[in-house]
Parts: sequence; structure tokens; C-alpha cells
Amino acid sequence: MSQGSRMDYLMMTEPMKLTIDAMKSHWALINFDLWGDSMVIFKGPMEIDPKDMIDLKELKRGTMFPDGDLLHFVIEHFGDDIEKGVLRQNILVNIAEEKLSHRLNDRKILRWGDDLYDEDRRITLTAVAQTPVSIKIHFGICIDSDSNAGFVGIDEYHLDVDELAEVIGNQYRADMKRLTEKCWRMRPIM
Repeated sequence: MSQGSRMDYLMMTEPMKLTIDAMKSHWALINFDLWGDSMVIFKGPMEIDPKDMIDLKELKRGTMFPDGDLLHFVIEHFGDDIEKGVLRQNILVNIAEEKLSHRLNDRKILRWGDDLYDEDRRITLTAVAQTPVSIKIHFGICIDSDSNAGFVGIDEYHLDVDELAEVIGNQYRADMKRLTEKCWRMRPIM
């Protein structure tokens, strides 16, 4: 992280739409006055044209975005390259898998690649994008099910969406802080 172990953070109380603008650099600064590395969490639908899809494999596959609300995590890390962004994305997906599995003892949440599934129904979608100055991560957890697009929503599990958002967001920020601090305290071998 560019400014030590600090990550500005905002959990929105009002729903809003996810648009492609959220994946542009400085989106959190311009819209919410969050400086440096940041995380914005909110609920709402996606409003992204398929031509703006970031994951080219998903675009070629014809993957559809789910209708209905999602729990969105939009994260920005300055000074990272795309590989480091993908690694950070994997940490976020692992955290979400752990938190969901802990709350859903009777279901087996599976991680396939960078997404989570309940059997063959997809729960999440995620993307990493490089901007001229940062890496952007979007991680969306479906709240509403959309069987036409193959997504199951966590509304079927009767979870507290705000509590889930908070524990995932707090764990991610804590892991990023620990990562930074571990880099500071490791002595080089000469």
C-alpha cells in the first residue's frame, strides 16, 4: 500500500448502481473523498454494457451479468501491477469463501478459479483492471438469485448482508495491513 498500512474504507448505507466508472482510477477519491488505497462496499445492481466487460474470457464465453442486487466491493491499490492485483483478488475471494462457509454449515461453498459456487450455481463475479496509476478490483456477491444467468443469491441463505460485508471488508483490510507490516519487518539475507 502506498501510504503505509492505511486503507480508506466506506460502507455505503444507500444502494447504488455499479457502473464501469467504478473501475477507473481515483473513483473513490472523486466520489467519496477517500484518499490512497481504498475500499468502497455497497449494494445495488450492475449497469455495465457487455462491451465494457473487463474479463475477456468471460466476454468470449458470453457470460451474462446477473439481474438484481449484488454486494459490491470496489478496491483500489496504487502502485501495483496486474499480477499483484490478481493475487490481492485471490486473497479477497478466499476471505469471502471462508466467511460464507462459516455461516453456511449445511452447504459446501466451492471456489473455482476466482469465483465461488454453491454446487453448479455461481455466487460471485470478480474482475481486476489496471489503470495508469493503480489496480482496481471488483468483487460482487449476488444478493438476488438469477437462474437465467446461472447465479444464486445469498438471499436464499437468509444471511445478514451488512454483517457479511463488514466482516469481509474488515478481514481484507487487516490482511493488507499484515502484508505490509510483514514486508517491513523481514530482514534481508545478505
